[in-house]
Amino acid sequence: MAAFAASLCVLPGTASAMTCVPAQLASGGYPVMLVKARVNGRGPYSFLVDTGATVTIVSASLAARLRLTPLPVAVQGIGAGGNFSTRAYVASITVGDTHQDRVVVGTFDLTQINAAVGSIDGLLGYDFLKAYRVTIDYPARRICLDPG
Repeated sequence: MAAFAASLCVLPGTASAMTCVPAQLASGGYPVMLVKARVNGRGPYSFLVDTGATVTIVSASLAARLRLTPLPVAVQGIGAGGNFSTRAYVASITVGDTHQDRVVVGTFDLTQINAAVGSIDGLLGYDFLKAYRVTIDYPARRICLDPG
């Protein structure tokens, strides 16, 4: 199993720190990148970086194992299968040296996605990624998150 560690670099003339984390291509021939993330300080778990997803998704089984705090509202989204509504939870998400508290995440049965790309625990969506300039570096097999 590959070791996953974040590298932190500060670009000359900037105050913002960019975090780069190792990524791997999903199995099954799909050109999607997987990164390790922590949820509520636990993990790491395998998350697909989904720049087209409106919300971050945690698998229903992981949400149950972590006993995530449910919200009285649903998360609305749109995917390849059309519109969906799912239970909303609050979680903290950490990828490398980046951390966000109180991320509203949806839960979803990821069985079909797992069959296509291999075992994952969730998807990092727009609601998490929007805080960063995201660089997907396929040749170097890494994802960089720059808050600047």
